[in-house]
Amino acid sequence: MAKKSAISGEYIVTVEDSGSIKVCKIYDNVKGSLREIAESSGMAYDSGWTTRQFGAKVIKEYGAGNMAEVGEYIVVKESSGSISTFRTYANTICALREIAARVGFAYDSDWNTRQFGSKLVDFLNGK
Repeated sequence: MAKKSAISGEYIVTVEDSGSIKVCKIYDNVKGSLREIAESSGMAYDSGWTTRQFGAKVIKEYGAGNMAEVGEYIVVKESSGSISTFRTYANTICALREIAARVGFAYDSDWNTRQFGSKLVDFLNGK
């Protein structure tokens, strides 16, 4: 369960009941994220592929059924045939810094991940 969370652009920052912080990115530019996935995994791709073709090939290469997990990335083929991509960050504090820079949130470099995440969520929620 989530104690609190906030959305900023493509990012969702969640403070779990345990106090741990999770950052997820839901890509608006799915084709761009598929290129990012392919490049990070060494998969060759054709720049002429449509998003649906590209997503299907990633799923065929790295997944099963309608989903693939490639490192921090998840690729899903929806029932409509459209492709969705997500990223969950293993290096949470790096993701928090990225979000803070985008929204102009000043943070203390001495904060641990839990402090940083909680304060960033409050800032994003206007508290």
